[in-house]
Amino acid sequence: MKERLQQLYAQWGASFERLSGREQLMVVFLVAAILVMFFGFGGYFVNRGVAARQLRIEAKEKKLAQVGELRSDYQRRLTDQRRVANRVRSNNRLRILSYLEDKGKLAGIELANIRDRPGESTGSEQVKEEAAEVLLRNVSLDRLYNFLKQVEQGNPLVKVRRLKIKQRFDNKEMLDATVTVGTFKTSS
Repeated sequence: MKERLQQLYAQWGASFERLSGREQLMVVFLVAAILVMFFGFGGYFVNRGVAARQLRIEAKEKKLAQVGELRSDYQRRLTDQRRVANRVRSNNRLRILSYLEDKGKLAGIELANIRDRPGESTGSEQVKEEAAEVLLRNVSLDRLYNFLKQVEQGNPLVKVRRLKIKQRFDNKEMLDATVTVGTFKTSS
């Protein structure tokens, strides 16, 4: 193989020697132009490939950053979910009727009629809503407000679900109100 290359090189050299000076100059320029085009186009395609690869790397880095943000958000939400689940589990000891009576005393309201009622559907088999309905008669607006505030601030899992207010005919300053309150507990 080495001999074949030496032979080929010798033939080219002999052919080049037979050319005139002007023809030799043209062949040298032609070979130089071919080499410049080869390396020029090669460099262009290599640079284009490197630029495309760099863009793909940047896009993947952005996606990795997004995944990192989503992971931290997921971890935060999972922690929140566990905290709420623990609250719901600890809320099983709460007796809604006793809770409402205590809050009525704190607000200075006498609860006329209080009764259990079925809770709303939670959409989960693991969590249920326990509800109660309270009838408040002859109560002022500020005491009703204090009662509702006491109910919702006393326990974050106790919420006023419905409120129906009627103005009294015998005293325009006083109200009759029906309040539906619900709380969440785990299904037993």
